[in-house]
Amino acid sequence: MPLAVAADPAASVIATYRARIPRLMVEQHIPGLAVAVVDRDRTLWLEGFGHVDGGGSAPVNADTIFSVQSMSKLFTATAVMRAAAAGLVDLDAPITTYLPDFTVHSAFEQHPERKITLRMLLSHTAGFTHEAPVGNNNELDPGTFDAHVRSISDTWLRFPVGSGVAYSNLGIDLAGYILERVEGKPFAQVMRDSVLAPLGMTHSTFDRARIRATTNRAIGHVHPFPKPPLDVPMTAAGGLYTCVSDLARFLRFELNGGSLDGRVVLARKWLREQEAVPAPHAGAPAGYALGVERHRWNRWSQAPDLFEHGGGGYGFLSDMWWAPQLGIGVAVLTNSQDHQLQNVLSLSILTDLLSEPGVYQDRLDALPPRIGAEDANVFFDPPAGLARLVAKAAMPPTRDDARRWAAYAGLYRIRDWGYLDLSGPPARFLVVDGVPYFETDDNADAPIRHRLSEIEPGLFLADNGETLDLRGAVPTWRNLQIVRVSGGPSAWQWAILAAAALIAFAWLVSAPARRMRGSRFSSEGRRPATRRRRQVTTLVAAATALITLGNVGLLLWMPDLVDIGYAGRLDLSLAEQFLVHLPLAAVVAGATMVALTAWGAIARWWPRSVTLQYVALAVAAVALVPLLARWHLIGFTVS
Repeated sequence: MPLAVAADPAASVIATYRARIPRLMVEQHIPGLAVAVVDRDRTLWLEGFGHVDGGGSAPVNADTIFSVQSMSKLFTATAVMRAAAAGLVDLDAPITTYLPDFTVHSAFEQHPERKITLRMLLSHTAGFTHEAPVGNNNELDPGTFDAHVRSISDTWLRFPVGSGVAYSNLGIDLAGYILERVEGKPFAQVMRDSVLAPLGMTHSTFDRARIRATTNRAIGHVHPFPKPPLDVPMTAAGGLYTCVSDLARFLRFELNGGSLDGRVVLARKWLREQEAVPAPHAGAPAGYALGVERHRWNRWSQAPDLFEHGGGGYGFLSDMWWAPQLGIGVAVLTNSQDHQLQNVLSLSILTDLLSEPGVYQDRLDALPPRIGAEDANVFFDPPAGLARLVAKAAMPPTRDDARRWAAYAGLYRIRDWGYLDLSGPPARFLVVDGVPYFETDDNADAPIRHRLSEIEPGLFLADNGETLDLRGAVPTWRNLQIVRVSGGPSAWQWAILAAAALIAFAWLVSAPARRMRGSRFSSEGRRPATRRRRQVTTLVAAATALITLGNVGLLLWMPDLVDIGYAGRLDLSLAEQFLVHLPLAAVVAGATMVALTAWGAIARWWPRSVTLQYVALAVAAVALVPLLARWHLIGFTVS
């Protein structure tokens, strides 16, 4: 009898997900998605789903480039490792060796830049915050990479150099800038020559001009912004566009210990060093290494090593995982930021590959059992006693403190791509028992009240090391621009709104009685208006009353609109578009109502009591207009 041929475990898994992915995309409103699954020896699956920019646009294929955002950090770190292997840089030399003019502020130590190393930049342990004042995730204008990096010198470190972990774009961008200076060419060219070309990643680029010129490019989608910015200012930390066919090659490079197609791109020694977690948690089995996050896969008793990096922003989410001991890896790219597939889909595919009898399950079974490890907090793991260190850095108290802090008290919101972020409650500066605090949700489930230490007049460090700068005309929190807001209409403005609503409601309620009086008045022959004019005026008045109530109701429901202003240029539903145009409708209805009421009063269309009701409604509608204009709520956009 012939020997039985084992079924390919990848075939059934691929078939399952080929059918499942389109359903997931519909459920989570994802326009386009691409996936790569690889073995160390070959590519198992490359496929695109959906479209580059929604229905009717070009289909996604394996060569469609997507922005991978923070996954870029992995590629920048790989280029640094290649430079270290070539002797161009030393991972443990102070970065002032390469950037002698670079400085950064610290409340904890003098000249921190003389202690920061490339290893710290790549592992997020230097103490940098996440964003820079120029060229950050919230700005519409990306500016230049050079200006972005120069602005890092205006930031303050969150903790003493090397004592904790704080995930940051700034460290990776500085590392990329060092590569520029050392190699004497633009960063995008450094990456092409050092990593992308040697790995045969021919579609991938950090070059903004080439990205714009590429026709087979996915367009990012994120609610409520119809057109997210294309250029990413954090070039080294988030500027890569790539495709799954190229990522399949990168995964095979990782799975083969730094080699691809029989050619060594990065010696295994340097790849292992890149995968090692450095101080302050040196040698930890899980944590952030040099541009890559490592885990132990606790789902299995063998607890194999699992490496990953993903990214999200500007309308994209990306994800890439690989298990070197098992020789498998996966990458998923999407052009939507509004879904929950990140990590879940990739790990689900890998899990199913290992659950199918065959070569991958055999590789897993061949590994000895090993103790698992909890995932580390790679986003913020501060040194012990950070709040105490921050408090110690405060300047001596002055007589002016209470007056100055009282002037700062109030509500603040972050400005995001030209709009105020209304996704959560506003931040708040407050003083309790003579101590300043800044209360913000920090993307948590509930607002967190941070105790502040003033290190210069108007410049505060929070107990988590973040900076609140209220010194100038443009205040910032975490280097992101914040705007002082009212949180809603003031008491006298609410009084005007309430009066207008009451008059509008009374006009609607009294309609039957008004109709009866108008009919009697008309039958007496006292110069009544024509039936058509009176009917038109009545309809306009009813619409005006409803529009007035609608505007007041809108402000009751969302009082923060007085701060955000007209939002019609955002990506809104039909119902939301209707609501944001209510202020414009109030202007049109109010003006029409004034004209018709004046005409009717002169022509004596109604008895005096009815005329006064129309006049009151016209005045109420017109009284809203200055308020709506003051709040910049009047606008018009055709979707």
